[in-house]
Amino acid sequence: MSGAGASGSKHTASFGLIMGGKLKLKGDKKVSKGKKRAAPEHGEGDDDDIDVPSYSAEPIPGTGKLATSGVVVMGVETEFSKEISIGDTLLATVVDRYRNIEAQETRVVNMVLGKSSLNLESPFSCDITSPVVFLVIKKAPDITALRQARADERKRSKAAAEAMKEVTYKVVKPGSGTWKKWETVTERVASGMSREDMLTKRAQMKADRHCK
Repeated sequence: MSGAGASGSKHTASFGLIMGGKLKLKGDKKVSKGKKRAAPEHGEGDDDDIDVPSYSAEPIPGTGKLATSGVVVMGVETEFSKEISIGDTLLATVVDRYRNIEAQETRVVNMVLGKSSLNLESPFSCDITSPVVFLVIKKAPDITALRQARADERKRSKAAAEAMKEVTYKVVKPGSGTWKKWETVTERVASGMSREDMLTKRAQMKADRHCK
C-alpha cells in the first residue's frame, strides 16, 4: 500500500491539486476585515446539527484497474459500487499512441452500474485500451442540500406536533333540514389530552347520519 500512497501523492502533485493555503505575492496589502456578520439563528445555516460526512480532497487509490471506451468504464478486479459514488472524479493516465504522449486526466462519474462498470460525464481524450491503475477524488458534501433536508425534517416534525394538538370529527350542520348535511369540525384540544382521549371524543361525535 506504501507504493499506492506514493503514487497517490505523485499524481496529486503532478496534477496540480491545491489542498489548502493561499498564494501570497510580495507587496500585497493587508485588507482590513469588516464587521462580523451576526450569527444565524438556530435552524438558519447552523451546521452543528447537520450530519456532514467526513471528506478529504486527497485522491484515494482505487481497487484494481480500469479501461474505457467512450464514456463507458470497465473495471478489472474493481469495487466501483463500494468505492465510487455519482459526482466523484476519476484520475487516470491516458496514453495517446499516435502522438506518443501521455497525460493525467480527470473525469466525473455520472452513473455507477456495478462493481466493474460505470459511466462518465464525458470521455477521456483517448480511450484507455490497456487497463491502468486509477485514483478517486470524492465529491465534496453538498452542505446546502443537507441544510435544506434538515429544515424540511424540522417542518415535518413541527406539522406532526401541531396535528397532535387537534381532533377532527363530523357534525350535523345546523338548520340543514330533513336531509341533514354534515360538516367537518377541527377542534384544538387541551395540552393534557392524550391521543386515546382524542380518539374517544372523535368516536363519541361520530354517528350514522340516518340515526343522528
